[in-house]
Formats: sequence, C-alpha cells, structure tokens
Amino acid sequence: MTTDARGEPQPQYDELGSPWTGGPARSWFGAITAILNIAGTVLIIAMAIAVNADVLGRNLFNQPITGVNEFLGLSIVAVVFLQMANTLREGRHVSNDIIMSAIGVHRPRVAGIFYGLFNLIGAGLMGFIVWFVTPIFLEMYREGYYLGTANVREIPVWPFVLPVIVGGICSAIQYLIFADRELARALGYRGGPR
Repeated sequence: MTTDARGEPQPQYDELGSPWTGGPARSWFGAITAILNIAGTVLIIAMAIAVNADVLGRNLFNQPITGVNEFLGLSIVAVVFLQMANTLREGRHVSNDIIMSAIGVHRPRVAGIFYGLFNLIGAGLMGFIVWFVTPIFLEMYREGYYLGTANVREIPVWPFVLPVIVGGICSAIQYLIFADRELARALGYRGGPR
C-alpha cells in the first residue's frame, strides 16, 4: 500500500490496471483470469486424451468411445471463453493497429480515445453475450439438457455453457479496466485503477 497526500492508504496497481496483491499473479483479478486460463488448458488436455483414446479404441479394438464428438463440440466453446480474459489481459489477442499506432505517434490523445472506445465496445459485446446466454444456461440447468444418446452416453450441457458466462464477465471487466486506463490517459482524469 502507498499513501496519498493526506496520508490515506492507497492500493497499488499492476501495469494492467488491476489491484496488486504482491503475489505471483500480481493482482486478485489477475489470479482469477489465470485460474480460468489453467482450467481451459486442463480442458484442452482432456480433449486431446479423449481424441487419442477414441482413435486407439477405434483402430486397435474396433471399439470407439461414445460421446467423444459431443464432448469435443461442447468443450471448444468452453475453452475459448475460459482463456479469453487472460489472453486479453496479457495482450495476446490478434490485433491490427497499424493505423492507430501511426496516429498515436503524432496524436496520442486521439489514439487513446479510440482505444478506450474500442475497449468499451468490447465490454459491451461481452456483456451482450452474457445477457443472451444466461437464460439459456438457466433453462439447460433446470431442464437437464444433455447431448448424446439416451441410456448410452449422456453429457450434460450446462457445465460447458457456464464458462461462457464466467469468461464473458471476466472479459468484460478486463475491457472496462483497459477502457478506463486509456481514456484516463487521453482525457487527463485520474480514473480508476491504473
């Protein structure tokens, strides 16, 4: 903790704008996105194991594993949303900002405003996804929707939709943190955590 001019304690923030806790993840929000990222990686490993086991069972024993296709179809979307917030946080999304970089050299405030607006749009889109998917998730949870063949292999759908909501919320928060940081720099206000 640092202190302001009045001697009041002020939290410290990491370079990406989240409150710093001093730990390896550097912030509580960074820890959340890292945990989601790890969960996505574990799910990728489970997908690889399932595919290889299905191929071996199919080719060596003429016994494919039922439900692998359904598991993979559900897992792909879950992985994307589990890892999205951390990918955004670490600056690893694919982007093309040649024009904005050129503008930023001569007009950094204009570039900052555009980057801030871009991040606000990103937060809005993530919020829209969460708003749209939440009722679907609740219905799937209540009604017990599943994929697969009845009495053979049934995979519940809701555990694969929940990461869309959690990942979407975390991505929206990260976009808002970035938007606040960019607009604070461009417009000269103190802003939130920076």
